[in-house]
Amino acid sequence: MDQRLEPRAAGHTTDVWVQPNAVTNAALPLTLAAHAKLNLRLEVGPLAGGLHTVISALAALDLADSVRFEWSPHGFRVACDLVDVAEKDNTAWRAAQALDVRLPSVRVGIHKRIPAQAGLGGGSSDAAAALQGLAAILASDGIVLEPERIAAAALHAGSDVPSFFTVGTRVIAGVGDVVTAHPCKAPAWGIVLLRPAVASSTAEAYALLDQARVPHELGRRANADANAICDAFCHGDFELTAALLHNDFTPVIEAALPAVAQAHERLRRVGARATILCGSGSCVAGFFADIIAAQAAIGRISLDHGEWIRATTFARD
Repeated sequence: MDQRLEPRAAGHTTDVWVQPNAVTNAALPLTLAAHAKLNLRLEVGPLAGGLHTVISALAALDLADSVRFEWSPHGFRVACDLVDVAEKDNTAWRAAQALDVRLPSVRVGIHKRIPAQAGLGGGSSDAAAALQGLAAILASDGIVLEPERIAAAALHAGSDVPSFFTVGTRVIAGVGDVVTAHPCKAPAWGIVLLRPAVASSTAEAYALLDQARVPHELGRRANADANAICDAFCHGDFELTAALLHNDFTPVIEAALPAVAQAHERLRRVGARATILCGSGSCVAGFFADIIAAQAAIGRISLDHGEWIRATTFARD
């Protein structure tokens, strides 16, 4: 559900911010995990200054990309093992350039495990990890970046990026720039992620949503529901969490991409107790009692060409 943002004025930060010194060892090589996210609730409001407002509760998944920082003889570089992503189109590259400082001579190598255009926030998570690692590397050289500078770079790269500086369960609001943590130990539920062989463009998803409805204001009820699902999730209350699962994109994406609607049904047929569209799609998440049940379900799903499936859990540290 990422939307591109321009930097805001200095002084605007997220409500919850992980300081760069959270990375305590900046010696190279340095490797950080960039976790995928799952929106447990996602409500989209009207445009505000050209961007949609949102209220969303999301949790971190154990599924993660690997972001490795190594010395580079060729200056700052970003390389991704997805060959169809050009360096300067990479969200991590955009975030780093938006810091507007002399970048260290490091190569940021991104090993992808999170599929693109799936609604799992892989690119945004990579960008947050890149910013966190670069801040730590620069700090080890005596160059301390102000949180406001890092926040502005994150917002420039995309509206999802700031939320990845807060680990675990959190609620995002505004245009993605207000992040409130709900720290807890995640339940040990299993998740099966099924991405059909169709791509969902975020921009097109928002356009479809705008065409299909009159945007509604996101009031106290939306915020209360987001907080309620975080509480249910943190208490391991599966039934209440399942009852509160919601994604505004679901009807328009299923209408535009029937394979997404079919993915829900396929997951339910193999035992998923609940399903939800991931972000703006096209991946669908199925909830299972534990990872063993999730892995067993994968064995009962036949994949078509171009489809992707993975069993995972919620990140628990």
